[in-house]
Amino acid sequence: MVTDPKYRTWVYRIAAPAAFFLAATILVILIERGLNGDPQTPTTVLPTTSALDTTTTVGTTTSKKKQIYRVKGGDTLESIAAKFDTTVDDLLALNPGIDPLALSPGQKIRVA
Repeated sequence: MVTDPKYRTWVYRIAAPAAFFLAATILVILIERGLNGDPQTPTTVLPTTSALDTTTTVGTTTSKKKQIYRVKGGDTLESIAAKFDTTVDDLLALNPGIDPLALSPGQKIRVA
C-alpha cells in the first residue's frame, strides 16, 4: 500500500478516471445489448397480424404475399407504417435486425 501522500495523490488521479472509464464502458455495453436484443437473453416473439396481410385460402393452404418497400429520403418507420396502414411494431416484427433510427435511402424493408 502507498503511504507517501505524494504518491497517494498520484494514484488517485490515475485510478479515478480509469474507474469512471470502466464503468462507462460497461454501461454502454449493457445498453447496446438491451437495444439490440442480446441472443443470450430469452425473448418471446408473438405472431402479429397486419392490415395488409393478404391471404388466399384454397382448401387448407394459406399463403401470404410479401411486400417490399424501398426507403426514401426523410422516411421514418412511423411514416412508412402510416403509408401502409400498419404499426411500427408490425414493421419491426417483419424486419428483425433493422435499426429504426438509422434508415437509409434505398434500404429495402418488408411491409407485409
